[in-house]
Amino acid sequence: MPSEPTRPAVYVDESANSGQNLLDPHQPVFTLAGVHLPDEVAAAIVDEVRAQLPRNIKEPKYTSMAGSTGGRKALTKAFSQLPEGSVRTYLVDKRFMVITKLVDVVMEPMAHRDGHNLYEGKENRGLADLLHMVGSVFGDADAYDQLLLTFVGWIRQKATTDELFAAVAALKASVGNEEFAEWLEMVEYCRPVADEVAADIAAGRQQDELDPAIPSLYCLATTFGATLGRFRLVHDDSKVVDRNSTRLHTVHLFPDPARPGQFMDPIMGDIEFADSKAHPQLQLADWAAGATRQWAQHLAVGGGDRFSQELESVARPWLIGGIWPPTSLD
Repeated sequence: MPSEPTRPAVYVDESANSGQNLLDPHQPVFTLAGVHLPDEVAAAIVDEVRAQLPRNIKEPKYTSMAGSTGGRKALTKAFSQLPEGSVRTYLVDKRFMVITKLVDVVMEPMAHRDGHNLYEGKENRGLADLLHMVGSVFGDADAYDQLLLTFVGWIRQKATTDELFAAVAALKASVGNEEFAEWLEMVEYCRPVADEVAADIAAGRQQDELDPAIPSLYCLATTFGATLGRFRLVHDDSKVVDRNSTRLHTVHLFPDPARPGQFMDPIMGDIEFADSKAHPQLQLADWAAGATRQWAQHLAVGGGDRFSQELESVARPWLIGGIWPPTSLD
């Protein structure tokens, strides 16, 4: 019998994953990058970069390279050599992800019980956008920050359900516009679901709920699968991805809430783990994830330098999606 042809490989790495601590002020943006390149092409690009760096550097990481003029020049040259379509990235504004998870975890199940599918028409995203606007613009900024902080603490079992809804009430009281305050009353209406979710979390039935790595990897993998078919997904060592590998492999067995009557798309890839030192594609994925994160962080919180801005022309074409507040990024 003829041997099965070797499946194409996609190499994946992430940048600035603080796990469920989505409000880490030092890491406001998470990015995930996937690289699909032949071994010889990837090796040639990485070797050329290595030749421009001091010999004592064992593995050129993005963070260290981006901190020097020579490293930036080497990165810019490497990025210019990447074939179109060989890199895809997904990014997350962690602060905004908190409010999207509040909608997903607390509000969507309650709406479902009442006969409404928030996913079918992307009402879940619209609701998150609205709550973000209400909280940060029409409400007291400190009260909104406290709600986000309390929700993260609640998911991580560091805050009680009473404390969560006290934070909701405090934000609602700070909103002068009655019409917008009614949207926060919708959150209060979902208290029965919150009690059930808290019990599930305490029993260990919901893990890594806030970690951006899993939804990001699913989106990235399904995008590659749409063009490559079955492939090997080689991820840099990751405990959270390893812990959720079964969940990712079986996602196609579950109904897709956004498409009633259909199932979730399969990720089309067997997940393997490898050391980035052994695969030049993983080193390229580290650079692509780091560059996308640096550019996106400049957009999210300001600051940065000229290089952060210049990265837009490189990073934006790689982007396949993200969890991001409504901005010019859309």
